[in-house]
Amino acid sequence: MPALPTMSTSTTGATSETIVAALKLASAATLASVVSLGVLAKVRAHRKASDPFASTRTTTSKEKDSSTAERRAAALVLTAHPDDESYFFAPTVQALKRSGAEVHLVCLSDGAAGGDGETRKAELLKVKELLELEGLCIVDTDDLRDGMETQWPAKTVMAVLDAYTEGAPVKFDYVVTFDGRGVSGHVNHIATYEGTRQWIEEKRNGPGASSDLPQVWVLESTNLVRKLSGALDFAMSYLETLTSSRRVFVPSPSPRQVVAAVRLHKSQFVWYRKLFLAFSRYTFMNTLRRID
Repeated sequence: MPALPTMSTSTTGATSETIVAALKLASAATLASVVSLGVLAKVRAHRKASDPFASTRTTTSKEKDSSTAERRAAALVLTAHPDDESYFFAPTVQALKRSGAEVHLVCLSDGAAGGDGETRKAELLKVKELLELEGLCIVDTDDLRDGMETQWPAKTVMAVLDAYTEGAPVKFDYVVTFDGRGVSGHVNHIATYEGTRQWIEEKRNGPGASSDLPQVWVLESTNLVRKLSGALDFAMSYLETLTSSRRVFVPSPSPRQVVAAVRLHKSQFVWYRKLFLAFSRYTFMNTLRRID
């Protein structure tokens, strides 16, 4: 039998040192990125004109007695499943809350295809308390049962938006939802976007069109490498928003709170989602694009 090849002690040591050096470099880069995100979160407070999510904002409105009153800005975040708000939109929700805005979350399904619906509802209620949301609606209708094989009618999503925006005790200044790729490509995410897009187009151009409408912002999807680059994606994400007044970079003011929100979805916190949480850029930042 021929002798098996062996690796010299010096070669093994050199390989180990290379791995350790690479890990140290990656850790240093990640730490620097997280620190940079914190700095950018403070810088954003001065971008009032171009970034509606950056600073404390109030809106003036005419009351019945013709006096002008100030009110808090209000945002509606529209998601497809319980846990979308934590895995994907948490930096935006945090920024809105920090800016002084009132935030309402509308979730279009109870997520029963991925677990017990009642359990997932209870988990989402805990996230509402953690993130201090002013409103939460979990939609229960046969048209919006979740699942990769389920096509959601745009008209149903539009009807939900009509019902909530018209029935809520506040006037919404912003609607935030997925973009046309849905971050993960999930068909329910994409249908959520499509219904929102058609809704704002109908409000703007349809019968009884109005100019007094909320701004509609979508969460931009990225390629796989950027999506899984965590805090390291901050430079690319920030720089690409500087050339467009219709895109904003939203760093998380507290990634620790994002992790806490995700962990409240205990029924969904399986090993591959733990990995996604650790490596996902959406744990640390969002990029939003205005479509209205």
